Amino acid sequence: MLEKCKKGNAIQKMVTEEGLLTKRTIYKLVDASNVLDELADFPVLSMDKLREITMGVYQLKQAPNYVCQRTRGHSNKLSHTVFISYSDEGDIEGWYCTCKSGARVVGCCAHVASVLWYLGYQRLEQQSGSRRDFKTSVLDASHIPSSDESDCDSLPEE
Repeated sequence: MLEKCKKGNAIQKMVTEEGLLTKRTIYKLVDASNVLDELADFPVLSMDKLREITMGVYQLKQAPNYVCQRTRGHSNKLSHTVFISYSDEGDIEGWYCTCKSGARVVGCCAHVASVLWYLGYQRLEQQSGSRRDFKTSVLDASHIPSSDESDCDSLPEE
């Protein structure tokens, strides 16, 4: 942990130096029609690995409800941009979020944890048919499922 603190946030530095927050044209739309293809190389993460990255369970307990609220449009107008770097070997190398605590390197904010949880764990559970279908709207808010498809309050804890 001390080593991570001393290094600083390399992803934040890259985002700042390359002006990634102001370059809209570099982003590619990922929605329900291509989420599985576009993000097929995103690392598979176990709950143990997610706990190791988040340095605990607090953010992971928030992740299902956070994702559910964001996909249902029940959020305030404040939004954050999350950057996650991962290797070809499937390791999460770093992250940065534009929220107040998103630059920390020991643990991560709830926004980063939610993205990691969904892309690295939850969407793979969905493919096996054992979890809810968030993939149709988590990356494109214009695709909001009808309220009878699921209930945010009934999400499992793990």
